[in-house]
Amino acid sequence: MTSTDPDFAHIGPGTLAGRYMRRFWHPILRSSGLVVGRPVRVHVLGEYFTAYRGENGVARLLEDRCPHRQTSLFLGWVAGDNIRCFYHGWEFDGSGQCVRQPAEKDNFAAKVCIRSYPVREYLGLIFAYLGEGEPPEFRRFPELEDTDCDTAVHSHPVPCNFFQRVENDLDELHVHFVHSVTASTIGLDEMPEVKVSETDYGIRREGHRTGKGTNLTRIGHFMMPNISMVDLPPSPSHPFWTVTVSWRVPNDDENMTTFAIRLQHRETGKAGGERPRHERKLDPDPIKLTEDILAGKLRVQDLDPAYPGLFMVQDNLALAGQGRIVDRSRDRLGQSDRGVILLRKLWARELRALENGEPLKEWRRPATRLDLAVTTVGALVEF
Repeated sequence: MTSTDPDFAHIGPGTLAGRYMRRFWHPILRSSGLVVGRPVRVHVLGEYFTAYRGENGVARLLEDRCPHRQTSLFLGWVAGDNIRCFYHGWEFDGSGQCVRQPAEKDNFAAKVCIRSYPVREYLGLIFAYLGEGEPPEFRRFPELEDTDCDTAVHSHPVPCNFFQRVENDLDELHVHFVHSVTASTIGLDEMPEVKVSETDYGIRREGHRTGKGTNLTRIGHFMMPNISMVDLPPSPSHPFWTVTVSWRVPNDDENMTTFAIRLQHRETGKAGGERPRHERKLDPDPIKLTEDILAGKLRVQDLDPAYPGLFMVQDNLALAGQGRIVDRSRDRLGQSDRGVILLRKLWARELRALENGEPLKEWRRPATRLDLAVTTVGALVEF
């Protein structure tokens, strides 16, 4: 990255990267986290929003502030399929139209409308489109659909800028160092030769190895602007190779949330078409462990290799250890960083086009399943 490259990191309203990110659908909540009658405040792309489910079970997303006196709507009540402000009882339907103002004349409510946002639920996640105009086509993942497996859905915070986490998705070499405890346990000990190429959807990454034992050539698919789909090697929490799709979603400039869906073996006797499983809360908390290690109170080497959150803590440390927002102009990239280099080139190209009012690439994934190295959908590889 040079000093003339666009700013990838700052994603608030009106920023160049923020305008770009708002052109895509993003997950904002797990479906299980939005209960009928209990509004939730959502922090994404540097803004707050209010999400709620009415009695009909449909997820809704509105701007966060009541236009009367600016109180957050998530503090209020769900009334049928509407939401009512906690402060003075102004009530809004799912489209954002004010339908009731207890202390005002009847014709005033029709003049008041707040912004609502398109919402989709898919595979246990709630997605929203936060940009202007009509949303783009919603991406589906046939790799996660129509399988003989269950899907596990989880989300977790990451204490750094989202682009650092995105870059990590294009960096296969880090597995041999950041995750060395697990890699050595499963015999993944060959450094890959990394090859990358631009595709219609983003970047195809290949980590070439001999194929002996678990030293497989891994395939990764990165979908612009912030989605990773990979064959995930075994770890303490899932002792098999599997398929994982992850979204790296900014909360603000210095914090982000990973939303992920992973294939898991179906529980014995469980029929197909069940709701996704949601992972239990980890104890100890990975963020607390990350903070303690960064503060020098603990060493990552002290953690139990069987701790289910080990991968998460290890990645958090590598990323937050760069600083909340890294200065990329100081990087010295090598041949193993081909994925990171291509990622930055694509992002710089698209942001410059957006800034200059030029056409942007329409990123599209194929409707058919993308190839993955060690897993075929419906047949997870045991370790």
